Amino acid sequence: MRGRRAALLAAVVLAAAGCDSSSPRRAAAPLPAGGPRNVVRVALADLLWPLEPERARTRDELVVARMLFATPLRTDARGELRPGLCSDWRLESGGWRLRCSHAGAIATQLRRVYRWSAHARGPRTLVIAAGGRTVLQRLTEVAAAPAGVPGPWRLITAKPDRVVVEREGVRVDVRRLEPFRALRLFRAGRLDEAPVPLGDIRAVRLNRQLGAALRVRRLRAADVVVFSPRVPAEVRQVYDDSADRADYQALVPEFEAPPAEDLREYGQPSASRAAIALREARKRIPGLPKTVVRFEHPADPTLAYGTSLLVAAWRDLGLGPVVGEEADASLRRITATYHGEPLRADRYAVPIAWVADARLVSPRLLGWREDELGNVDYAAVRLRGQSRRR
Repeated sequence: MRGRRAALLAAVVLAAAGCDSSSPRRAAAPLPAGGPRNVVRVALADLLWPLEPERARTRDELVVARMLFATPLRTDARGELRPGLCSDWRLESGGWRLRCSHAGAIATQLRRVYRWSAHARGPRTLVIAAGGRTVLQRLTEVAAAPAGVPGPWRLITAKPDRVVVEREGVRVDVRRLEPFRALRLFRAGRLDEAPVPLGDIRAVRLNRQLGAALRVRRLRAADVVVFSPRVPAEVRQVYDDSADRADYQALVPEFEAPPAEDLREYGQPSASRAAIALREARKRIPGLPKTVVRFEHPADPTLAYGTSLLVAAWRDLGLGPVVGEEADASLRRITATYHGEPLRADRYAVPIAWVADARLVSPRLLGWREDELGNVDYAAVRLRGQSRRR
């Protein structure tokens, strides 16, 4: 693990040295700020396909889903409830009564996805037999959007690797691209938004041309290792106490999000407590049951890399995990689906780190904002020097 830290520090030093060379400093060439009129060109690593609201899981899939599907309620940038398909709601008789367009379609979706007791009473009245503010918050989730109802944006093109939508004369052209290819296209002025490749946040921040375009946001999401119940409880506890969260933080979110010792706090854990837990875990390792824990190899490149880091550290401690089939454990990313939702994982989960999202945003995009769920309201984005029709 020391070798990986040394390699990371060497890369940072070399990048900094390149910026502070003794050769005459040259101003970095500005990023291209032109592009097709009234078109926002977006690259995502994941693209929702098929186009069904309840299939959206990752940050990128949810961004597309929110353009295509209308939810019963919405939230503003502060997480406050706002009308969506439903414009009025009140609590009565232990449940919610809402005034909605497409009440029947919404009720069908809620019964199918959430198994709620939801019914339409007439064309514009929706009744949900459940109380509590959480019900309203869940009506803001993409999964609550009825698939057959038109969304905020009109669909122009739908392919597994490309989705184009239009609204009020502005188009958003979304393509599924590998991050390194997206970075090349962004630098050439052929994209307006692109994901930052894994491990490149600090390098981008140091780059005089790209640094100003970098947008990093800590999301309400966490990477957790989920163990099978087959793994003995004392083995799971040692894995938890000895997880190398520091290396993970340095090499995956690149210090943009803190390690997560639990999911109750959205902040920095205790370094001293982690050190004590590691010392005690080392003592318990020789006496553990002889169990080989097999880790799943995730399809997501970030989680696959994170798995390799964690497994290597645990092997160095003598725990002996392997990556292979018939997995006993897997690194997963869990995300909040509405503002203020506390993240939850079952008792077999070990939190590793909170998640940071890094994007490159062209200077031609004005008003680009990302909230803690990863949502971007492209309806609020303006193109520099161009106005949209209202």
